[in-house]
Amino acid sequence: MSNTLNLSTLVHQEIVNFVMEGAPSAKLFVHLASRTSEESMEARYQASGERATGAKALLVKMDMGDKPDAFAVIILPGFDKLSKGLKQKLKVRVPGMRSFRFATPEEMEQKARGLQPGKMPPFGRPIFPDINFTFIDQALLNHKRIGFNAADFERSILMDTDDYLKIVIHDGIFPCSAE
Repeated sequence: MSNTLNLSTLVHQEIVNFVMEGAPSAKLFVHLASRTSEESMEARYQASGERATGAKALLVKMDMGDKPDAFAVIILPGFDKLSKGLKQKLKVRVPGMRSFRFATPEEMEQKARGLQPGKMPPFGRPIFPDINFTFIDQALLNHKRIGFNAADFERSILMDTDDYLKIVIHDGIFPCSAE
C-alpha cells in the first residue's frame, strides 16, 4: 500500500471518529466508487435508500499578499458551482484576500494530508490543520440532511445538517451566501 493510501485511510478513520462522536444522526455507508457529485449522490442513495444533498468541498489557494500560502475549503451543495456572487462575498469576509484558485493535486496532497481530488470532506480544522479557513455556503443550510465522501471514494457519511453545524462550527468557519 502506498504512503498516500495509508494517509487517506488514516484521514478517513479520523473523520469517521470525529463525526460519529459528535453527530448522533450520522451513518456511514459503503457504496460503489464515485468521483463526481452526481455519482456520489446516486451511490449514497443506492447504499442507504435515502436522498440527501451532497456537501461538496473545494480546496482553494488564496492570494492574500502577505500570506502566500493560505488555503481554504469551501463547502457548497453538491449540485452547485462556485458562483461569482459567492466569490465576491468571500473577498469581503477575508480582509486582504485579492483572489483565489483551485488547489492543484500536489497542493491538495500537501495541505489535505495526502488526499486526492474528489476525496475532500467538508471539514477544515481540526482534521486538516494546514487549512486556514472553512467557508460554508448558506445554501447548504437549506437542506435537512447532507451526505459526503468520507475521504474515500467508496465510503460516505449521511447526517442531519444541524448535527454537521454543531461539530464543524468553531473559529475560522464563515457561513457565506451569494445572495
